[in-house]
Amino acid sequence: MVAGAMRAIPAAEGGAIELLDGHELEYCSAHGTLAVHLGLRLPLTGSGAAHSVTTRTPYLMFDASTDPHVQRDLIGTLQLGSAVFAPILRGDGVLGVLKLQSHRPIAFDKRDLDLVSLFAGAATSGLTEAASQAEARAKDVYWRGLFDRLSEGFIVGEVVRDGRGRAIDWRHVEVNPAWGELLGLEAATVAGRTVREVFPGIEDAWVSQFVQVVETGQGATFTRQIGAIRRWYEGRAFKLDGDRFGVIFLEVTQRIEADTRRAALLALGDRLRDLTNIPEMIRAAAEIVGRTLGASRAGFGRIVGAVEEIEIEPDWTAPGVASIAGRHVFSDYGDIRGHLRRGEALVIADVMTDPRTCTDPRPMLDLGIGALVNMPVRDRGHTVAVFIAQDSKSRVWTSEEMGFLRNVADRVEVGVARVRAEELQAVLNKELAHRLKNTLAIVQSIATQTLRGVTERHLVEAFERRVLALSRAHDVLMQKSWTAAKMRAVMESVLSMQVDLDRFALDGPDLDISPQAALSLSLLLHELATNALKYGALSADTGKVRIAWRTEAEKAPTLVLDWTESGGPAVAAPSDRGGFGSKLIRMGLVGTRSANLRYDAVGLQAEFRAPLADMQVQIH
Repeated sequence: MVAGAMRAIPAAEGGAIELLDGHELEYCSAHGTLAVHLGLRLPLTGSGAAHSVTTRTPYLMFDASTDPHVQRDLIGTLQLGSAVFAPILRGDGVLGVLKLQSHRPIAFDKRDLDLVSLFAGAATSGLTEAASQAEARAKDVYWRGLFDRLSEGFIVGEVVRDGRGRAIDWRHVEVNPAWGELLGLEAATVAGRTVREVFPGIEDAWVSQFVQVVETGQGATFTRQIGAIRRWYEGRAFKLDGDRFGVIFLEVTQRIEADTRRAALLALGDRLRDLTNIPEMIRAAAEIVGRTLGASRAGFGRIVGAVEEIEIEPDWTAPGVASIAGRHVFSDYGDIRGHLRRGEALVIADVMTDPRTCTDPRPMLDLGIGALVNMPVRDRGHTVAVFIAQDSKSRVWTSEEMGFLRNVADRVEVGVARVRAEELQAVLNKELAHRLKNTLAIVQSIATQTLRGVTERHLVEAFERRVLALSRAHDVLMQKSWTAAKMRAVMESVLSMQVDLDRFALDGPDLDISPQAALSLSLLLHELATNALKYGALSADTGKVRIAWRTEAEKAPTLVLDWTESGGPAVAAPSDRGGFGSKLIRMGLVGTRSANLRYDAVGLQAEFRAPLADMQVQIH
């Protein structure tokens, strides 16, 4: 039993059964690194084994060097780094303890402790029978008792080889009753049959991994599905002797499927957030549903009339399954409209037996539908669409799967509503842009007619150019639906009205700025460029203007914009406060009046500052 426990727990380097004799524990069976200590007697104090015996509880020793129950002189003697102990009980008494150890600290975990406890429990039967029966009978009772008591599934298997010695399958030598409960089969019917005979088409990994355990002697843990029965199992396999191995396992289907559904909903949220096209959103959701539920087909359909017909969008299908996209009449497939009209999910586990479809299941079967769920999408109290999941075979849809489908339907409903709202907003923005441009054109036309008799034409032209600068800023803002504008695009649009852009050097991060900031920046740059064209660098063929902007971290983040002219004539400050254009320049960005103007011999040098928060879009 000690050797079997060590094979089941690969971290164990040594193992022993210490039996209680008076006030001492004696090493009555020892293997591995503890083999040399066979017969060693230790007092019932100062060891992990003594602690397990006196408390009658299993004990996991993570690190012997810090454990409060270990005498320090035993650590070196026993090469003890960490260990697991399980008391061997008989009725109200304690017979001893089963111990597995390693020279490494933290070599064992809670699963190892549970497993050694199983072996210790079986040891009670083995030790009791040993006193009155032959060794062979005692072993048989021990193993049979272990198998029968375990709530975990337990297999003793043997590798099957072909004529050339190549492993091709494995045979069930023994299975315990729990095996049958966990796999939904009668345990007595599988002894002597291979795993491929019991589960035709089973995944190759169910053979290859256990063959590897036998051929390498290394234990292995696994979490894997048997696709034929749609159940997931988690366990550990370990070598026994020859071509035989043992497997202890539990079913973890609910946990795995819950994790899968949770991950699928997160992935769906990411996909829907990035998509702006309703058919693409529906296809993305259908694919995630189909793959997550292992369905044969998934899709989305729009209700026509009072749940009379359904128009199914291009759907997701498993390989080899045909699409059913297109229009279908509900009454052709049975009495299946009532639930959807009431806003309830239509759930059919088997079209052959369900009372709503069993009268004539052929239309469903012809489409490859053995089971289905139609999850309604409601609007103002009416079913307007359904999310569809179908399986080619009969299938019981769990409450967890139904909840998952409801979550998907809700997310698709919200996503579709968002896209439609954005499409409507785009239409409204276009109409608003059209009307605003017309308004600006009317303003310009009225100004032209009104100011026709004004002799100072340069004032009229200046006004018209300012209106045009606002119009250019409006065009840039429309590219982002009047929510923001790219700073560089605003600059290029306004400056190109004056001269070729190659006369300007733009240097700075391409920030998103608010509509108010875009209009302010447009008017400011228009006035600066106009003055440069009349009096400054742009009035000379070789003149240039460098516009640089940056952010600085002061008490509050600040945007700093520098206008630097070069290659033009010397400039001087205006003799008076100037006209409206000069006032616009002194107002600076977004009306902050933070404008530092220097009229140097090489040209105008200007610095403008504004709080970054006033320049950018505020998100609430």
